[in-house]
Amino acid sequence: MANYLTRHFSLVLTILWWTSCGYVEGQARSRDKPHMLRLYEDLFETSGYTPDVRPVEDFRSPTNVTVNLALAHIIDMDEKNQVLTADVWLRLKWTDEFLTWNASEYGGIEIITVKAVKIWRPDFFLYHNVNHEFDGWLENVVMIYSDGTVDWKAPAVTMSACLVDVSDFPFDKQECPLKFGSWNQDGRQVNYVNESRNGDLGDLIPNVEWDVPKLEVERHVEYYSGVPYPDVTFTIHMTRKTTFYVINMFLPCVLLAFVVAATFYLPPDCGEKISFGVAVLLSLAVFQLLVAEAVPRSENIPVIGRYIFVSMALMSLSLISTAFVITLGDSVQDSKPVPDWARKVFLKYASMALLMGNQSRRSWKSCENSYSPPTSVPLREMNGFSNGNGVYSVRRGSPILRSMSTNLTDSHPASEKQLECLKQIQFTVQEMLTKIKYVDNVHNVHNEWKILAKVVDRIFLVLYIIACVITLLVTLFTVGT
Repeated sequence: MANYLTRHFSLVLTILWWTSCGYVEGQARSRDKPHMLRLYEDLFETSGYTPDVRPVEDFRSPTNVTVNLALAHIIDMDEKNQVLTADVWLRLKWTDEFLTWNASEYGGIEIITVKAVKIWRPDFFLYHNVNHEFDGWLENVVMIYSDGTVDWKAPAVTMSACLVDVSDFPFDKQECPLKFGSWNQDGRQVNYVNESRNGDLGDLIPNVEWDVPKLEVERHVEYYSGVPYPDVTFTIHMTRKTTFYVINMFLPCVLLAFVVAATFYLPPDCGEKISFGVAVLLSLAVFQLLVAEAVPRSENIPVIGRYIFVSMALMSLSLISTAFVITLGDSVQDSKPVPDWARKVFLKYASMALLMGNQSRRSWKSCENSYSPPTSVPLREMNGFSNGNGVYSVRRGSPILRSMSTNLTDSHPASEKQLECLKQIQFTVQEMLTKIKYVDNVHNVHNEWKILAKVVDRIFLVLYIIACVITLLVTLFTVGT
């Protein structure tokens, strides 16, 4: 019996000795591993760490997540669909209480990098995301410090809805917010705070169409059913570069508006006045279609659209005034002269104010200097009878004609017929003279109406230029107000 107990006791001692030797040898082998491998094993394998559990000792305390964003590039700003596509670099920091270590026990290692899928991450989401192919942030690496601080930098291409106000297009400024927060976790679990009041624009690649003067950051807390949901909003302030639109769209519209003024310099009887104005009006309508294609369909009319609309209205009024001037210049008004009040107001005062001189004097001088044919009729030989020069000068009712008729009747009975013929010729000549005077009078009246039409046309020119200048100045000064 004693030998039996002795053998069993020796066996137990042998097993204990071998176990202790194996443990010591395992400890020696474990100590021989690189510090980085030991640190990874202790943090993620032997500790039982899981990324599904929020890393806090007290579940009632929230995890504070510091959010910052660096804007890398404005890829596209789709005004028609109101979508902003941007390349951003997200920077998040929080404390993981389960991932802490003493750096002196691991060879002074204070920072490690692991894949993002191996650790817990907040339920971070971009509100108003319109990218249907978006499946979360890139699964890149994160940096973990010995005190448990996790630094996660996630580059991404965001497509977010942005309400575009085109009232000042193409001199507009847009503000597009990028709102980040949790979708399922409320503020009692994850609390988002902004790192600073301004985002990072140091690595921004310039855009050909937009300038980004600043990137503001604000934190908001919204309550749903009494539960707080914090979020961090990055507002991108963008200013449109106007050079392209001014040269290719706005400046041509201004030039077309002022080119219409050339129609007022054309003579009132020129048939190209109407066709020229209609051609310019159609050209401006083409620019209106281009503006409609460039901006979204909204109730806000862009500033260039308002300018084009007012310019088209002024052009339409100019066409109406041109038609009135043409009618005024071509109409003789039944050979009635220009009324005295119109002659005084337009041909005198208005023409002198427009540096055209006193047109009323010109019209009267033209009437006074009009052609007045002589009332004497030269009569050459009739049946061999003539005066000493071979010409008879006859006037109606003149003593010469009466004496001639008496002498011819007394001396030559056959000359009575010649005298009757002479009287008929004289009557015909008098009718011709009367007709010439009438035509000359009508011509003078017509010229006077043309001068009146020219003065009225010049008045419309001044009014049109003033209206165009006022429209342009109002358009420029109302930008941004």
